[in-house]
Amino acid sequence: MKLALEFLRGKGIEFGRGAHNPLAPDNCISIAPCNGVEYMEENDLDDYRYHFSLQMHYHSSVTRVDVVAEADQIPFIEDNSLDYIATSHVLEHIPDIFSAWHEWWRVLKPGGVNFMIVPKRIALEDDTIRPISSLNDFTNAFIRKIKPKDLPDMPWRGHYHVFTLQSLLDAVNWYNQQGMGMWELAALEESDTKVGNGHTLVLKKTLHLPDIQDTAMLLGQFFSDDDHVKTKEAAKQILSLNFRIHEAWFMLAIAELSTGETQAAIQAITQALILQPRNIEYNSIYQNITKCAFQYPTSLIDYYARMI
Repeated sequence: MKLALEFLRGKGIEFGRGAHNPLAPDNCISIAPCNGVEYMEENDLDDYRYHFSLQMHYHSSVTRVDVVAEADQIPFIEDNSLDYIATSHVLEHIPDIFSAWHEWWRVLKPGGVNFMIVPKRIALEDDTIRPISSLNDFTNAFIRKIKPKDLPDMPWRGHYHVFTLQSLLDAVNWYNQQGMGMWELAALEESDTKVGNGHTLVLKKTLHLPDIQDTAMLLGQFFSDDDHVKTKEAAKQILSLNFRIHEAWFMLAIAELSTGETQAAIQAITQALILQPRNIEYNSIYQNITKCAFQYPTSLIDYYARMI
């Protein structure tokens, strides 16, 4: 996966690493709530045995677990000490994602990477009939400090959340607006290029995000001046605070295209079109790059149809 090779470098950890589908390099620290002997909660032992059998079925081996811990409690890792944290199909298993992000922000160095792949709502059949998790769901779990044991009616460490890439961006925007920490958009994929049944979101720890109105003025100036590097930087800062500004996605797409980053341009114009699907200019750019017409993501169409 190109993005993983680009961003997952140096010292880092992967939560919930699987032998059949690892994300981070082999030298990462592998963390899980159970290693087959030690566990965080008793139910984790049965959960480990289940995933043990899955890994043996798909890969004939089981990934090592270096440390037994919860994703939102890693006090043994020092502040500002990691280059990256990697999770693939893990975030949906964490009831309180904001507490996890807060802990991850603590241990990452400034500029450190939070690399996440979350499943599409059509990746698991049971999720296709569930509502997409809302910002209220995430904030309520954070306020109440929900743990797996607080949700006895749900499968143990199952899918507590159903994501779209947009719901995840909404959560990032809220987190940043509260000043709990600051995540800056680095890259994204509407369909991940690792397996294809998830969404990819790559964030970088930053210590400051400038005022959105001031940055919007600068973005327009950078774009007019064809300063593609500064256009990309300003657009990503704006989208880190409000992903619904479709013009920022458009300018980001043009800047990426102008610097030879075709795949990044496709991802940016895709997000602009999700927000403004009938925009003639956006559709034209998408077709010129991809040589095909834009198709609205199936998971979103299905979800909106169920709301009628």
